[in-house]
Amino acid sequence: MPWLALPFGDGRKQILNRKFKIEGIPAAVAIGPSGRTITKEARMHLTAYGADAFPFTEEHLKQLGEEIEKKANGWPEKVKHELHSEHELIRTKRSSYNCDGCGETGYSWSFYCKQCDFDLHPKCALKEDEDTGTEKGKEGFICDGDVCRKA
Repeated sequence: MPWLALPFGDGRKQILNRKFKIEGIPAAVAIGPSGRTITKEARMHLTAYGADAFPFTEEHLKQLGEEIEKKANGWPEKVKHELHSEHELIRTKRSSYNCDGCGETGYSWSFYCKQCDFDLHPKCALKEDEDTGTEKGKEGFICDGDVCRKA
């Protein structure tokens, strides 16, 4: 993480929970050096973009979103996947979902079956490691939103 964070069990947590109306964990709020709140949705941005979401500015997040949109244009509209052989999965814009492949939360794009409410992150659905262009298995990968990386 390229930012400061409270250590686990820090006593200031209760004060911050009240101030930011935190109702559950995990939660992440980005606070700038001046103490001004940058975003209360840092967790969502971290899930969608990983640590690349930092510094959480609107301009930076917009740029990351545009990059994902550009990447999505190269993905197929429909895929068949062994984890959900009943129906084709359709490339779908989703606000949030749980990937049925890796179990992690995703935002933005999913390969989705409406009949079964089944979602896969694009990387889980496409089974291709973009860096090498080779097939990848589920084991050994961690998915953060629409981005999966080797564990």
